[in-house]
Amino acid sequence: MKVLICYFSGTGNTRMVVEKYAEEFYVNGCEVDTYKIEDGNFAFDLSQYDALGIGYPIHAFNAPSIVVDFVKTLPKSEVAKKLFIIKSSGEPLSINNISSYKIASILKRKNYILNNEYHYVMPYNMIFRHSDAMAFKMWDTAQKLIPIDCKEILSGKTVKLKRIFMGRFLAWLFRIEHWGGRFNGKKYKVKEGCINCLKCVKNCPVQNISVKDGKFVFGKKCLMCTRCSFQCPANAIKIGWFEKWKVNGAYNFNNPEGTYQKSHKNYCKRSYAKYFARSERKINGN
Repeated sequence: MKVLICYFSGTGNTRMVVEKYAEEFYVNGCEVDTYKIEDGNFAFDLSQYDALGIGYPIHAFNAPSIVVDFVKTLPKSEVAKKLFIIKSSGEPLSINNISSYKIASILKRKNYILNNEYHYVMPYNMIFRHSDAMAFKMWDTAQKLIPIDCKEILSGKTVKLKRIFMGRFLAWLFRIEHWGGRFNGKKYKVKEGCINCLKCVKNCPVQNISVKDGKFVFGKKCLMCTRCSFQCPANAIKIGWFEKWKVNGAYNFNNPEGTYQKSHKNYCKRSYAKYFARSERKINGN
């Protein structure tokens, strides 16, 4: 079986998940290629692949606009082709299920039929910072689930997430983030403390940041992926209306002893508990 996974990752969580999938497909005897959507110049012949995967982080209960725009450009398949979707977000709320409706609908018209869909909880890069211990638990859980989920894809087993009442309407409503993100992106600012490393300029997935006359300029293409502010070594980027939700700095995914988040200890508490319990049952074959 030959598999192609096309993905976008803002700050690295989805990339980690996709790389683990690629590893598992390879271990199971598959040929697998990955394509980073932001790179542009898509040159893969999809007729040579048995299955197409799309990976992304959930933005406001939707796929990021860069992913939606990408799937619109894909050619129609002459034969029905398997489609699987893998996505990540910071919370396990079922409303996240609606994030794939738009891209699945677009690809269905192109003869890519959704057969498998998986959602992995990974630490926030916006809203609040999870503890390293929670980040470790999330990633450890994903690493144990992905080999099982990969085998489900290869076996032909259909796995889809639960449909949500009025899901398509809600997905349409929350896609205001695509427009709102671009508007808010114009409000980004670089504050004192900037060390002029230009990491934000170099790493922006849509080349939305530039320097003119010694000043940072933020354009109209922002995805709200927060890569610039999350990865800023000096924590010098203000993210407009969402500054109070900003998270800065990489997580230590190898620290199971790190202190658990205290200030948000009750946030989605039941949902996290259900997610980890459900995952544990699947991991243990129950």
